[in-house]
Parts: sequence; C-alpha cells; structure tokens
Amino acid sequence: MKRASIFVAMTVFVLAGFFVIFSNANAAPVDIKVTTIQLKQQQLGEGVERFAKYAQEELKDKIRVRTYTAAQLFTGQEETQALQKGESQIAYVIGSALDMIEPSMQMLTLPYLFPNQDITYKIMDGPVGKKLWGKVEKKGISFLGAVSSGTNIVSNSKHPIKNVEDFKGLKLRSYGPMGASCLRALGAMSVVTASEETYSALQQGVIDGAITPATVFIIRKYSDVQKYVTNPHMLNASFGFLIASSEWWNKLPADIRAGLMKATDRLMKEQRKEMAEQDVQLLQQIVAKGCQLYTQTPAEEAAWKKALLPVYKEFTPMIGADLIKETQQEAERLSKEKK
Repeated sequence: MKRASIFVAMTVFVLAGFFVIFSNANAAPVDIKVTTIQLKQQQLGEGVERFAKYAQEELKDKIRVRTYTAAQLFTGQEETQALQKGESQIAYVIGSALDMIEPSMQMLTLPYLFPNQDITYKIMDGPVGKKLWGKVEKKGISFLGAVSSGTNIVSNSKHPIKNVEDFKGLKLRSYGPMGASCLRALGAMSVVTASEETYSALQQGVIDGAITPATVFIIRKYSDVQKYVTNPHMLNASFGFLIASSEWWNKLPADIRAGLMKATDRLMKEQRKEMAEQDVQLLQQIVAKGCQLYTQTPAEEAAWKKALLPVYKEFTPMIGADLIKETQQEAERLSKEKK
C-alpha cells in the first residue's frame, strides 16, 4: 500500500512537470510596444531598434517586440501617460518627459550642476539616482536605464553668443520649465516648441535658436537654419531614459524581466561609450556644416553661472534642498577623487 502511494505521488509529480514544460512551450509571447518621439536615425530611435533586437535575441519567442519611432503613436507629452495607462509597455524618452511626472527629476538639468559626464553617470547610478528613481516608481513608471544625449549647445541665427548680454532680444526654444527659466535668467525670450516641430519653427523665424544636444542639432539638420553655435560645456545635462509601465513590468515573469534587463544593460553600456566618443566629433561636424562654433572661456562661464543662480532659487522648493545639496557634495567628492 505504501509503495502504491509513492508510485502515485511520483506519477503526479512527473505529470505536473510535463504540464509545466508543455504550458511554457505553448505560452503566447509577451507583446511589447516600445516607443520614442525621436527619429529612427537619432540616438533614442537607434536605441529603440537595438533594444528590440537584443531583447529578441535574449528571449527568443518568449516575447514579440514592436517599435514605434518618430512619435508614430504618441507625442512627447503623451508618451509617459501611455505607460501609466498601460497603452504601451516601454518608452525611450527625452529627459524632460519625466519632469511633469516627478518634479524632483528637474534637478538633473540644473545649470552647471555636474562638472562632467563621467561624474553625472556615477551620481545617477549611485544613491542619489536611486532616490530619484524611487520617486518616479511611485508614479507608475519603472526606470530601466539612462544615457547622455551629449553636450548641450546654444545656437541661433542672429549673432554669436559669448556673454550674457548676447541673449537679449533672442527668442530661443525651451525644452521644458527648467530650460525656460534658464533662458529667462540669461535674458532671452523662452518659446515652448515640441522637438518634432523645432526645425520648421527655426526655418520660419518663429524662434531664433535653441538649447539642444549637439547630436540632435546634427541629425535634425538645424545647421541648415542656424549659423552661430556656442559650446557652454555642462550648461545643462541632457539625457534619454528607458522606462517601463510599472504595473506591466512588475507582473512580468522573472525570466522575461531578467532578459529585458540584460538587453537594457547592453544597450546602455554601448550608447554611453558611443556618445562619449561622438561628442567631440559632433562639434567638428557642426563646424564642417558651415556654422561658427564658439567655446566659452572660464570667465564667461563664471558670468553665466552667476546669472543662472535665480534658477536654483526657483526650483529648490520643487526639487528639495537636501537632494540638491547631496548631489553637489557628491559631485565635489567625485571631482576631488578624479584629481
């Protein structure tokens, strides 16, 4: 009788195993929509395609990834909302897209907060970054990875911008509340323009110029309608964020989530390295396109920093004084370590 019970138990166990294997083998693939507002040949557009490729290689027929670039499905404002509503699963968004969801994210674009890109990554990948991502998670968005969009440059069609006084009278594109505040502090008029509409606005004279990453300047051919470019070093850090719908992400099977994170880590490592290498080349390309490129002197940079102090006063209540102070201290510590 005892042997019979053991036999039955073993039979049930084996059958259960076969059932699980059979079920997994015949499970429908997880559908994943990945969106970005950037063009296919831009950094985030390329990133979306490569993420899909790497994820598919990692997980094979367990997933089915569809990519949508150039704002095919959603505009910049709609993209993050679509994740929160479950209308899409993953998005590669420009940094300012998260500012509306979590105000403290605006800290990352405070003028001259980070001394260089290497230190920026170390801070974002460390305790400060974890605090920020935790705040975003509460809004229904899971953070997967971040990459720099490269050096932010100031361009316009009127005259060279060297000193703060050179901003007076210019209408420049704002990339969000922080950008608008920076432009006002420097003396320019801020005009809100969607990324996909900026070229036509420059062409038609609706705006005179913009603060934008050098890579965007080249890909979107702003050099056709802009003559004067200034490199203000780390005026504002610029990023692309790979994010997911938290509700969807947290319900994924562990193996699917792990595979997607492997794809993410591979993509972030590659794109961070590529952007570091491309940054100098991009500035050379801008000159080759016929633009006049001016690089700030230390004295001019100091004057800009002084003019931009009101921006810190304006945004500290939204971001949190403790978070800004912690970031500044960490940036100072890492700068000393590098020396």
